[in-house]
Amino acid sequence: MMCYKEEDSVHFSHIGRQWHIYRADMETLWENMDNDREALQAFYDDERLPYWAELWGSSFGLASWLWRNRDILKGLSCMDLGCGLGFTALCGVHCGAKVLACDYEENALNLARFNALKNTVPFCDDIRKFEEANSASLCTLKLDWRNPCVEQKAFSFIWAADIAYEKKSMPEILTFLDYALTDEGLFWIAEPGRSIYQHFLTEANNFSFSVEKVYAEISPKISEHILPAGVNVWELRRK
Repeated sequence: MMCYKEEDSVHFSHIGRQWHIYRADMETLWENMDNDREALQAFYDDERLPYWAELWGSSFGLASWLWRNRDILKGLSCMDLGCGLGFTALCGVHCGAKVLACDYEENALNLARFNALKNTVPFCDDIRKFEEANSASLCTLKLDWRNPCVEQKAFSFIWAADIAYEKKSMPEILTFLDYALTDEGLFWIAEPGRSIYQHFLTEANNFSFSVEKVYAEISPKISEHILPAGVNVWELRRK
């Protein structure tokens, strides 16, 4: 079990409240990969790297956009895709939504649950009770978007911060969105202006999603590790 250290955590104010978010030691995770047979195999198979361990600037832009849309999120079933540390999932709950925080990495989900506890965000560890609940809360789920384990067209909103790193994963992401979003559902993705995202947006348009840039901001400097960055939020909906 991973140990979460206070020195790896950050305190800051965003979208109307204080947050205390624990991070993982990414440098140690990278160094340990050489001695972790399972992690090395995951890298060879899927190019999986511990990006989930950091709080990226895109999360702040996405959180701001969620807060601006809190009136329409309230009470709805939403998904945070590739939740990492869980920050934007927690923000979704703060906006009044029921948020299923999903990630491929079990360590990320453990840390997301830990951050929910540290930030007194309502958490449900039984997905059936979570689905039946009427109040805003968080639940976590290990999810491979290539083999979805959620009901079809179950989510009004799905959001993600900085998840499209490889061209080969983009059709898989779009296929998953087509499967999981309601007919009128929206997908919001935040990214820091990387050129790879232009390819993703082109792929999305070809996939029959319309694409619109809905928000942009400069994320704040939170610590020496988390520096300001330009963030764009894009909205995808079925044509």
